[in-house]
Amino acid sequence: MSSKLGRWMLVLALLGLGLLSPQQAATAVDTGGRSYYVDAAHGSDDAAGTSPAHAWRTLDKVNARTFQPGDRILLRAGQSWAGQLWPKGSGSAGRSIVVDRYGAGPKPAIHGGGEVAETVRLFNQQYWELRNLEVTNARPLTGGPGTNLRDLRGIQVSGDQGGQLNHFRIDAVDVHDVTGEVNWIGGDPAGNAPGVTFKTGWDRSKNTGGIVFRGTVADQAAPGAATVLNDIVVENSTVKRTSFAGITVKQYTGSTPGAVPTGWGERANGSDPRFTPHTNVVIRNNFIQQDGNDYACNGMYLTDVRGALIEGNVVYRAGTSGIEAYYADDVVIQHNEVYETQQKAGGADSNAIDPDKATTRVLVQYNFVHHNGDGILICQFSFGDVVVRYNTIAANTRYQIYLHSDRAATAQIYNNTIYNDRSDHLVYGYGSSLLATYVLRNNILYSTRAGASLTTSPTIAYDNNLYAGAPLAVPASDSRALQGDPLFASALSGPYGTETTGPQLQRALALRPGSGSAAVSTGIEIPANGGRDYAGTALYRGLPEIGAFEYRTPQRQNWEAVNGFVRDQFGNPVAGATVVATSFGRTFRTTTESSGFYRLAQLPFGEATVTASKDGFDPVSAVVELRRGDSTRRDLAVVLKNTDGAITGRVLDERAAPLTGAVVTVLRDGQPVATTQSGPDGAFVVPAMPMGAGYKVVAKLDGRHSVERGGISVPPAATVDAGGFLLAGLTPDDLQNHTFDQLPTGPLPDGTGGWKVSALGNSVDVVDQLSATDRSVRLTRSANTGGTAGTGISQVFTAPLRGLVTVQARVMRDQPVVSGNNWFGLPYLTNESGAAAVSVAFDKGNIIAYEGSTSRTVGTYELGRWYDVRLVVDTVNQRFDLFVDGTQVSDDQPFRTAMPAIGGIAFYANSTNFGSAHIDGIRIAYGL
Repeated sequence: MSSKLGRWMLVLALLGLGLLSPQQAATAVDTGGRSYYVDAAHGSDDAAGTSPAHAWRTLDKVNARTFQPGDRILLRAGQSWAGQLWPKGSGSAGRSIVVDRYGAGPKPAIHGGGEVAETVRLFNQQYWELRNLEVTNARPLTGGPGTNLRDLRGIQVSGDQGGQLNHFRIDAVDVHDVTGEVNWIGGDPAGNAPGVTFKTGWDRSKNTGGIVFRGTVADQAAPGAATVLNDIVVENSTVKRTSFAGITVKQYTGSTPGAVPTGWGERANGSDPRFTPHTNVVIRNNFIQQDGNDYACNGMYLTDVRGALIEGNVVYRAGTSGIEAYYADDVVIQHNEVYETQQKAGGADSNAIDPDKATTRVLVQYNFVHHNGDGILICQFSFGDVVVRYNTIAANTRYQIYLHSDRAATAQIYNNTIYNDRSDHLVYGYGSSLLATYVLRNNILYSTRAGASLTTSPTIAYDNNLYAGAPLAVPASDSRALQGDPLFASALSGPYGTETTGPQLQRALALRPGSGSAAVSTGIEIPANGGRDYAGTALYRGLPEIGAFEYRTPQRQNWEAVNGFVRDQFGNPVAGATVVATSFGRTFRTTTESSGFYRLAQLPFGEATVTASKDGFDPVSAVVELRRGDSTRRDLAVVLKNTDGAITGRVLDERAAPLTGAVVTVLRDGQPVATTQSGPDGAFVVPAMPMGAGYKVVAKLDGRHSVERGGISVPPAATVDAGGFLLAGLTPDDLQNHTFDQLPTGPLPDGTGGWKVSALGNSVDVVDQLSATDRSVRLTRSANTGGTAGTGISQVFTAPLRGLVTVQARVMRDQPVVSGNNWFGLPYLTNESGAAAVSVAFDKGNIIAYEGSTSRTVGTYELGRWYDVRLVVDTVNQRFDLFVDGTQVSDDQPFRTAMPAIGGIAFYANSTNFGSAHIDGIRIAYGL
């Protein structure tokens, strides 16, 4: 028998015994190539190189040879080389050329030293496999920070001849310490610093880092056809401290000055015929660590791909984004752990996972993202669609989910467990991003911080989510909202994923719901859900759960729970009802929560009778069956006997002080039904009101404006709070008036009239806008120099303003949009913590107001024309009216953020909002 046949039979035998994997078998099978050995200490370039005893010595010898399909280039373990490895030639299907190590010891190392563009290079080649190498490319730092950054990479696979190049494997390599420059696609060049450049365009940006796959062209003026890299796998590798990114896939598009645009790397829509992405990309089981380098940003920058699987990776302390997809289709991101992503090198973001611009059919599932700036950023500018499901998102410092897409994008966000203990935000979005369509269903939205934001807009649908922890403002759109304790198994804690352990996805099991939790058996079925939960449990058995985990009875637990909701005959929750279960002669008792939810635990398996009762209701009983495997859900309906309710409220003056003796009249369908007076504390109560809608309350007191409030519904057997009735005096109490007419022209000095002036490299000036006797303040902004305060004037009130406050100003925009954004706050009112609560903006011809968390265009403006903006703000009821030139454009709208008192006011713009605005005639008063 020949040696080749004998080796093949041995492989088959080992496969049959399960002692050799198919991958190992593929390596072991003779592909007909030759093996070449390289030994930096003992080799000689004059040797044949075909055995360890006759190894080559240098990379130059390797680089000078054109290798054939099936060849193997073996570097001796424990040795190192300086310079570049660029062997020539290509393999073929089933006969790849392999670079690997031989011998015992550490992985062979190749150090570029910042003297070569890439330490390992493959160019217009295909069917290559790189295994078990250590690669660096760090240029020594001899000057200030960033001065050593260059156009550098650790490993690069690229091509410029057009057509398709196939099969690239990078396995078990260690790439670290690459001092690549940081080039951003957009941004403001005013923020440029050594090694960091903004607004470089697509082709110059984000090309540096650890492992880079990209298409290029030989002649930018005659680009020819696109080069497509197909069948890419990066696995079992480490990438550390590599700037810009850890792993990048990118296509050329012709964006630099003088180049012929190809459109291969960018696209205007999902069917753009010029878009030519790379295909079939797998990045799995890698450890990416970007700490210790202020310029090491993205963990993975996955752009211009169609068909990608990103799984089983750990991304630790990346900058900007852990895993970012951009101009990509059919991407699955799953079973990854991404944590402690930071802002670096002028980048604005610090998210774990980001399906970004023009990404379609993106699936983000089964990931553990925690302790980042943002958890998941949905940033699908232009267009896109994404499904975010069965992820555990926890302890991120800014936004747990950040909604930041354009109008044409859609996102389905369901069955995630979202745990917030560090931020004032759970789900956040703003501005035009609230025009995209987002659907949030079956999520656990848990916060230890009260009032954490849940941004709403007409295009954000909340449905059947569990709102838990500290009190939250449940979105009105969530008609099936649940509130209650998810009964998490334990506190979330480390240790988290490392190079040795890989992703520690099991740490998220601390957030599994317990038996009978408000998240168990209370979900709604969602089709095409992937069939598995975060932990791999099959979906569904029984009723669905809310959150990332399906509940199953623990193996050694010999009892189960029954849970459900007690409601009255109208479907209203009944709080404080007694729920009793009897089972095998034992009695179990509990009381319903404010949502009507109850839970009875530790019931033995078998039948139980459950009874709900409360004074004023007819009780109800039901028989339930408790079985191993799942909790039992049983809702109970009790019948309310007396359905009359009451109306209460307070009568106050414009400074929120109580008014005694005000006449309060209750009308229903226009007819008076009751009258009372406010007491010494301003409060009133009107009892015995038949349940139902159609009520109006009118409060009057001589010498003051009367107030009426309609649309009041009386719930059965409960009291409805009609709120505060602020009866302002007939003459307003002016606190401040600013005309600026007596000030000299030129820069407005800080502190003038109590205003803090912030220019930050731009200008805030007193100008003769109309004449020398009619001056105004002009804000001019042409550069993004950072800082939240931006360019403008602001004031913090020593005594915060409570009650009914009027804020009025004349404003004007006089410059067309040239570049960047155009949003000027004219004005913003902030609470005592400095958070914007009432916002009016002039932006690109539109007057925009935040009504709650929703921004709405309330009118348009002409350049060069003055507008009178008047806000009437009620801090007691947390509502405001907005008038523009005397016409009411917002009526009784909610605040953007809670504001019990007005803490400050600002007229300003920041970030990339450029242009100018004039301000005059500022008036602040108590009353109307």
